[in-house]
Amino acid sequence: MTAGRFDDQVVLVTGATSGIGQALARAFSAEGARVVGAGRDQGRLMALAAEVDLALTLDLVDPRSVQAAATAVQDRYGHLDVLVNNAGVGLFLDWQTTTVADMQRLMDTNLYGAVRLTQALLPGMVARGRGCVVNIASVAGERGYPKHSAYCASKHALIGWSRALRKDLRGSGVDVCVVCPPAVDTPFFENAGFLDYRAQHPGLDLMSAQDVARGTLDAVARRRQQVILSPRARALWLLDKLAPPLIDGLQRWKDTR
Repeated sequence: MTAGRFDDQVVLVTGATSGIGQALARAFSAEGARVVGAGRDQGRLMALAAEVDLALTLDLVDPRSVQAAATAVQDRYGHLDVLVNNAGVGLFLDWQTTTVADMQRLMDTNLYGAVRLTQALLPGMVARGRGCVVNIASVAGERGYPKHSAYCASKHALIGWSRALRKDLRGSGVDVCVVCPPAVDTPFFENAGFLDYRAQHPGLDLMSAQDVARGTLDAVARRRQQVILSPRARALWLLDKLAPPLIDGLQRWKDTR
């Protein structure tokens, strides 16, 4: 049997019951990892249990649930090699309709949920002198998008925290990797309230969850600090950095078509 890149490594994936998280859980399993797939949906967790080493109930906004999950991993395996903070929520609303409560809700899952779980599991990684924290962000963490203010803010914050955490961990043997997918072919946009996303972007090839998983595993194996998975997204990111007025002009032109 061909050896996998993650043979016998313990990998925890949050939001593993659907979309990118499910694809990540399957990809790590296929590469030999002992995968802990975590999520809130009990029915989907039961189905996931057949594909992973352990299916774990986890509500990232509940500190008691986070601590219980961390304890369960420690009790069963004694350590964790890779933590993948993938779970997240979106929101598609204009600024007038987006409330402070909306901002807090997205921050509580997309940022603070990752922080809670990482702080619960990171001491064990540091004590062993090895490990990797993988934060699934978004190209929306590097650019602004209309009617995505809460989501963009949460993903910008996640990237900023990741970069600072990486510097704190320098020399510890623990790496921090940020993965920024573009638009992905999952129910994300529908769940966020952007029901006509596909209709508004005719001809746009959405990245598959499987391609995101493959890119993420490559990034973890190579200990990349940050990756933007799509060539188109990388080009737009670079233009946004080098020539923001050009990107703004293109957006205004598109809006008037």
